[in-house]
Amino acid sequence: MCSIKGLAVLVVVLGTVASASAQSGFPGEGIPRAQIAVDYSFMRANAGPGNCGCFSLNGGSAEVAVRAYGNFSAVFDMSGEYAGTTSVAGESLALLSYTAGPRFSYPLHHGVRTRFIPFVQGLVGTGHGFDGQFPTRSDALSSSATDLAILVGGGLDVEVSHRFAIRIVQVDYGLNHLPNNANNSENLLRVSAGVVLRIR
Repeated sequence: MCSIKGLAVLVVVLGTVASASAQSGFPGEGIPRAQIAVDYSFMRANAGPGNCGCFSLNGGSAEVAVRAYGNFSAVFDMSGEYAGTTSVAGESLALLSYTAGPRFSYPLHHGVRTRFIPFVQGLVGTGHGFDGQFPTRSDALSSSATDLAILVGGGLDVEVSHRFAIRIVQVDYGLNHLPNNANNSENLLRVSAGVVLRIR
């Protein structure tokens, strides 16, 4: 259920970027040379196999984006979320992820000024889970585990000055491959918002 919602939101974001393309200026115009974003994030994760429902995590992320060529930037994202209670009674969970990949931005111009900057991105890296219960190959339980993490999504920045922007919303569908005694796969939906420091 969580993955379906995440994909639906992603389709909406992609459609927004595509429909806006005719309103933009020259490729790359309005995209800063580099930027640093700090966001609050709310995450919804699917329950482990054999359990019911989803559970929520709260946390934040820090991101560095460097313009590479035209409308493309290279992005590094570090995020952390925590749930005091999961779908398994009495269990908590903390997640850290370190991901990187390309971003495509399409600035929309209002007169001579860039006002709205929608973007889409795909990031791959490492996910680390701890303060929880993770099965091992020896049929024991470990309090931590590390494996592949993927984030695909997009968002919208609104420029408020030459140096600052507000990230109105960012929505990412995530996939982790932490051990869970079944398919070793977890779907995530991350919604975040925050502030962006722009370096011209």
